[in-house]
This record gives sequence, C-alpha cells and structure tokens, in this order.
Amino acid sequence: MASMKPRGQSYEVRWRAGRGADWQTCTFANEELALAAQKLAKARNHRISDSDVYAAIYGLDEAEDEALENTEAASPVPSLEEWIEQWLTLKVDVAQSTHKEYARMLRKRVVPALGELRVDAVDRDRDINPWKVGLNTELMPAGVQKHWAVLSMVMRDAVPRFREDNPLARPLGHRSNGLPKVYKYNACFLSTEEADLLVAACPEAIRDVVLVALGTGMRMGEIFGLRVGAVDLRGDQPVVYVEETLRRGGTFAEPKSERSRRSILLPKTIAALLAERIKGKRRGDLVFTAPGGMPWDANNFRSRYWNKAVASAQRCTEHPPAPVKVSGRAEKRRARDLAVSSCECKTRLHQRPRFHDLRHSHVAYLIDAGWDFFVIQNHIGHASIKTTFDVYGHRLTRGDKARLKALDQRLPGQETTALRDFEKKRKKGRKGKKAVSPFIDGIGQAA
Repeated sequence: MASMKPRGQSYEVRWRAGRGADWQTCTFANEELALAAQKLAKARNHRISDSDVYAAIYGLDEAEDEALENTEAASPVPSLEEWIEQWLTLKVDVAQSTHKEYARMLRKRVVPALGELRVDAVDRDRDINPWKVGLNTELMPAGVQKHWAVLSMVMRDAVPRFREDNPLARPLGHRSNGLPKVYKYNACFLSTEEADLLVAACPEAIRDVVLVALGTGMRMGEIFGLRVGAVDLRGDQPVVYVEETLRRGGTFAEPKSERSRRSILLPKTIAALLAERIKGKRRGDLVFTAPGGMPWDANNFRSRYWNKAVASAQRCTEHPPAPVKVSGRAEKRRARDLAVSSCECKTRLHQRPRFHDLRHSHVAYLIDAGWDFFVIQNHIGHASIKTTFDVYGHRLTRGDKARLKALDQRLPGQETTALRDFEKKRKKGRKGKKAVSPFIDGIGQAA
C-alpha cells in the first residue's frame, strides 16, 4: 500500500508491487503533489515505477516526449529470447553452477515456448498459464516451481525498463500463483540395528562410502569430491575439510553454500577407515572412486549398487520374496535383484532409505548423543539454524518427566499384567542400550 509521510520540508511517497518487489520512492515539495502521487500509485495497483509517477505528476514537455520517442526507436523492446540471453550475461551474483542451471532451464523450457514473444507482450492468461500447464505434464511439482521462479526473476528485471509489471508475480488478492504443491519428503531415520543390516548388505565397492555417510553426515557429492589433501588425521582430533563437491555430469564445483564449506570431526572408526583409504595416494587424488578408478557417477552409483543393496537388506532368508513373472531376461534379472520380502522379521530392513537418509540418520545419532543444535548446524553445513530445526526438531525429546509420571498415575489400568510386562522389558532393554551409536563413537563431543 502506498504511504506518504513528511520528510523535512518535503513529502515522501513510498510503495511496492508485492512483498518481493523493490520499493519505489518519490519526494515532492508540497503535500498536494504527494497526495496526487499516492492516489496514482494506488490506482495502478502499485505496479508503476517512480520515474513514471514523476512523469505523470510533473508532465513531460514536447522536447522530453521527442527524446523519449527517439530513445524507444533506438532501443526497441527485445524478444523474450533476446532478453533472456542479456539477463544471463548480466547475472553474475550467483555461483557458476547455479548460473549454468538457470541457463539450462531457460533455454530448454522457456525459449522454445515463449522466446519469440516481445517482453512487453507476454501475457499471464494467454501465455504464462498455458506454459505452466505444459510444464506440469512434463515435470514434478518441484521442477515446475523452480522454472516459475527463474522466469519470474527474468521478468522482474524487465520492470520498469520494458514493461510495467511482472506477469509471474502473485496477483493481488490471491494467496498463491496456482502452482502444483510440493509435498515434503518424510526423512527416513535408521536405527543403529537397521544401519548394521544395510551396511552388511552393501557390496565392497560402496561399503566404505556408506559408512562415511553414516559417520560424518556428508552429502553424496561431498563424499565423491573428497580429496586426500582434505583429510587430516594428525593429532587427537582427526578432521575432514569439505572444500569441493562432485556435481551431476562429473564436474567439480564449490560446495552447495558458504556454510557447506566446513570442517567435520571424525569418529575414530571413520578415521581408521579413511587412513586405509588414503594410504599410498597423492594429495590431489580422490578418496573414493568407482571400481574402474574413475570419479563416481551418482546415477550409476544408485542403479548399480545402492538400490540393489537396499533391496538385499530388505530380504529375509527365511521368507524370500515371491518369484516375479516378467518377460525378457534383463527385466527378470532386474526384478529379482530388487525384489523384497514382506514378512515382519527383525532380521531384515523394513524401510527403504535414500542415500541422503544416511545424512538424516547421522544427525539423529548426534541428537541422541546430546549435541547442541547450533553445533549440529555447523557440523552438517546448514545455511540457517531454522533449516536444522525444521528438518530435525521433531527428534528432540520434549516434556517434563516428572509431570509425565503424574499424568500416568491418573490414567486407568495401572495394575494390569500387560503394563507390568512392558515395564520389565523396558528396564531390561535400557540396561543393555548403548549410549552412543557406533557410527559416531569417538567423535568430539559438543559443548
């Protein structure tokens, strides 16, 4: 909403077209002109630039009109494709990998559909909404939202130079842009026993990678991009430095964010594992490589090793999965490799974790060991403590033990046989429970 307030002997009018838009400010010598500017901004739904307000309030003489016409004739409004290329050239405030991703999305999904339109002719109802529907048939909801956000940045930077508004901005009076909803993935947290089952099912080619992920919480790309020179096993506190990550396509790049560039204290088991891994290697060599000696490819890692290892951990020797009838020898082999049991035996894994869930499980071990959330944030490289709490806050044990006992005494069924048996089993299990997961045993404790 446009606001007006005195500023010394002048009057300032201030407005912006939505929460994410830039503020526009005009200053006038008297209150009458300021009120007129405020009304104009409101009449245009705040989608007007400060220069346009000045022009409307003070007016342009014939010489200024002629100069403006000459400027427009010399600098015609570009097509969306031309503006995208110019925008990409000037977009230097993001990481190289991010810039490359922006270019890929715009050139692949935007230019073929909308590139021939003039920037000022792009219409939300006629052009943008049909494009959104087409994206929704090809991409997952998260992909649709990413493409929308990038194109919105492109069109926002065309205001007010080539057009008066951003056609992808949230319409006034609407709560959203009508994009498909992204449902949050429920993280999988492996207990120590479940992690043991998974590690036992991993082939030798990936077993150390899985152990390092469980013991450090490093992302897949950070592990695949780890070099010998970033591993320091000297002194009482062995540490690895996250300085590089292996991106999709086999390119090495900077870590995900500035906070992702960090040092990680190593548990003694992981330090011993890495000591064997780096023995005889040079500082610039990768710690982990594929069986052929080349850098790991994430897709090959998942399809050839990870998915099969998880399925193997989900199979029970006493209750093997039912045979699968499919046509084709290759399909039958794949179905057999990924078949799982359906029994409730404790000797098999009942969850189907992603590789990133090893990172989640590591943080769960840290929380169980009593680590402070601020230390956890720095340990795993989150840019904000809010992210750490949003993802892992529910793992904290909340409540008052004394008050919980008082509540329990008020509930019926205090002297049942089932309750007594439950208490005996719970106390017996508590005596043999380990205080810290072996995957983080020996790591430096947080203050």
